[in-house]
Amino acid sequence: MRVAHREFPPVPEAAGDARVFVRETLDQWAVGQSADDAVLLASELVTNAVIHAESPLEVTVRRLQGAVEVVVADRVPERAVPQAGPLSVDTTPSTDNTRNGGLGLALAAAIASSWGVAYSKQDKAVWFRVLDAEDAPEPPLAPPDPVHPPRRRAPRPGPWAALDAALSARLSLPDLLDRTVEYARSALGGDAAYISLATTDETEWEVRAGVGLTDAPWRPFRSRTEETFPSAAPAPGAVINDDLMIARAHRGRLAKAGMRSLVTAPLIVEGRITGLIGVASRRIRHFGDTAARRLQEGADKMALPVERARLAEVELQRRASLSFLAEASDLLTGTLDEPLTAALAAQLTTSRLGDWCAVHIINDLGVTRLAHAVHTNENYNDVLRTLLSTLPPSEQHSPRPLWNREMVAAAGMEDELSLELAESPAISIPLMAHGRELGRMTLGRQADADFTREDVDVANDLARRVASAMENARLYAGQTEMSEALQRSLLPAKEKEPEIPGVDHAVFYRPADERTVVGGDFYDVFATDGRWCFAIGDVCGTGPEAAAVTGLARHTLRALAREGYSPAHIMHRLNLAILDENTSTRFLTMLYGEMTPAGGPGEGMRLRLVSAGHPLPLKLDRKGEVTPVGTSQPLLGAFEDVDFFTETVEVTPGDVLLAVTDGVTERRSETSMLGDEGLTEIFSACNGLTAQAVIVRIDRELEEFAPGGHTDDTAMLVLRFL
Repeated sequence: MRVAHREFPPVPEAAGDARVFVRETLDQWAVGQSADDAVLLASELVTNAVIHAESPLEVTVRRLQGAVEVVVADRVPERAVPQAGPLSVDTTPSTDNTRNGGLGLALAAAIASSWGVAYSKQDKAVWFRVLDAEDAPEPPLAPPDPVHPPRRRAPRPGPWAALDAALSARLSLPDLLDRTVEYARSALGGDAAYISLATTDETEWEVRAGVGLTDAPWRPFRSRTEETFPSAAPAPGAVINDDLMIARAHRGRLAKAGMRSLVTAPLIVEGRITGLIGVASRRIRHFGDTAARRLQEGADKMALPVERARLAEVELQRRASLSFLAEASDLLTGTLDEPLTAALAAQLTTSRLGDWCAVHIINDLGVTRLAHAVHTNENYNDVLRTLLSTLPPSEQHSPRPLWNREMVAAAGMEDELSLELAESPAISIPLMAHGRELGRMTLGRQADADFTREDVDVANDLARRVASAMENARLYAGQTEMSEALQRSLLPAKEKEPEIPGVDHAVFYRPADERTVVGGDFYDVFATDGRWCFAIGDVCGTGPEAAAVTGLARHTLRALAREGYSPAHIMHRLNLAILDENTSTRFLTMLYGEMTPAGGPGEGMRLRLVSAGHPLPLKLDRKGEVTPVGTSQPLLGAFEDVDFFTETVEVTPGDVLLAVTDGVTERRSETSMLGDEGLTEIFSACNGLTAQAVIVRIDRELEEFAPGGHTDDTAMLVLRFL
């Protein structure tokens, strides 16, 4: 009997080292067909021990008469070996790219002629025996039992039995690929394995899974066809490569990890090569024709299931991209503020497409400024903003670093974070709208990551939506500025309001929620020879046409008042002017009045006024009683043949006169409208207040009655007679 023994540390590399040890030992002993089975089972048992025992391992190989025995022992006997079940595949997702459970015991039960587990105080050992030849008898473990004859050994499963179970388990593509490379490595007795699949457009190849290179971990990366396959024109059939010192793509990575031989086989679906699977070994000329045929057999088994899983993954990614873009559109169209649009675009991008994003804005003068920059790691934000402000990115649609170490060092930013960002892949996409560049959206990833072609396509689509939202925000801002400027021109400037002897007056105006629409409400207070005039009006509707009527009314009113015409005559002339100019049926309600002293100081004021279709003003006396003043007359701009008359009202010191537009009386809560009665109740509690305090009180009461309910323009005029 021959014996070989070796110890291994509890690290992932132990499985590969154990395979090499068992393979070399059996080759020295000239063991034939059973060597492959012994190597496969030893690898699985060592993998289980590393995962579950986490202690130093001892592997012992014995050459018995007609059989080979392998014992895998660990030093934690208190952790019992789980009972072997049927040969199956664990489909539970794993987050650390390791299997949740091994196949060692199940494979031992299926392949070995005998196996078992032995426990002691110091260790536990899992052992198995495989026959050296099909007709070689195995030394009996006990005398034959005539009553219970031994059961007939089940047929030995093929090298791809575990793969067949995985293919029938309907795993997700990442799980399926992880299992596939592990089974391929075990089936061929290799030290490393990887699988590369074609991209969607089949112009590049991406390594999607790998195992066995713990010192240089696999990560998704892409390569061209000539770098992926042994030749520039991929052809069916496995290829053996015993010279891995050529540092190109996958073979270069394998060589750096100490691999010296490689066998690859293409995955073929309907005559089209869709992928490549490779198994590597640290030994030179480790693979022969038998291994190549075996790998091609496995590649043929997995080609169609892998392609189906890949297409399902592509469809899920496409649906996820469409859902993301639809949600992004909803969010972007919900804001009409350009800086907020830039911030929202950056946040959306980092949520799915990159680790950091920056949005630059170009103003109408062609000046570029950084509007927003964000990194998923907050520690990078300040460095990222400094880098983007110092070295603005240029247009770049292909993923590659925006800067290099020399550029960053020349800018005086040689810290570790700046250099890391400089070496990370990024793309910079112009934000175009109607042939004009509004800015630039730049997104990047960590230095060890990359953008797929699908990521770039989604980023370009998102950039178009961001550009459209920014264009809408600029148009809205321009229209808002124009509307606000026009609205200011229709109201008297505060500093030009006259001082009225014996009268404390205050005015109030608040537009509706829609900032881009010019309101139809207005007020005016001005002085003429010996008279002080006031007006408050409301044009039917809003917008430019209403503004035109407002401007016509305000300027006509002032011109006629300065000519000394009576209020009734002014209303008559203004009515004709509106009818002459107005072709869109815009009506106007207006309260116009003039104030003159009624006598000596402290004797009150005499008011001459006309209320042309406008809500009648309210008078609050010193007793707290509220009464309407005047008579309602026809509105302006509706009829040509209409007469107006002037009413005279005497007010005494202490009286307060309030005039409002219908935006006050028609203020609505969820259940009711304020109305004239509601306004009267509020106004009656304003006795003793200044004119400005009256407006503040009414405005506060309106907000309490209907919070945020100013959906119509609101204007108020208060005259308090001292």
